[in-house]
Amino acid sequence: MNLPNILTVSRIVFVIPILLCLSSPALGWNILGAFFFFVASFTDLADGFIARSRGEVTALGKLLDPLADKILLLSAVIPLVALGRIPSWLAVVILAREFAVTGLRGMAALRGISMGAGGMGKAKTFLYTLALFCLMVHLQVLGMLLLLVGVIVALYSAYEYFAEHKDIFAREV
Repeated sequence: MNLPNILTVSRIVFVIPILLCLSSPALGWNILGAFFFFVASFTDLADGFIARSRGEVTALGKLLDPLADKILLLSAVIPLVALGRIPSWLAVVILAREFAVTGLRGMAALRGISMGAGGMGKAKTFLYTLALFCLMVHLQVLGMLLLLVGVIVALYSAYEYFAEHKDIFAREV
């Protein structure tokens, strides 16, 4: 376990206090949950930067990082749906896109192709993080605007991934 992998695992551990804090509609608890979410989101930036700069990219990190990202996203989206701050249909769109791209990455990996995050995927993550933070602290209008823009960017980035790797579906494993 190197530092980048520890940071990635910590992102998963942060899900527990995020869920506990977001289980209450009270502003104080939601602000604390937003703080934990912000710190956890920061570890996503830090782990990749540290791993690449130190030459500590590992197979475990390649597996855990996207998993931790999805778990963190779910830990924010699902409670915000339960609190009535995100419509359920929008959560389904967000999660369907994530599962589709994860499936594409899995198919690519079976063929020895590594799919890194593109610029639009990184923009999506940034917009989602800001949007979910705003929604946690009851900035509903700004949060929803950022989330809708994030979903548009996310869907476009998914289109880019699938268009760039469309030949994966034609090949046999």
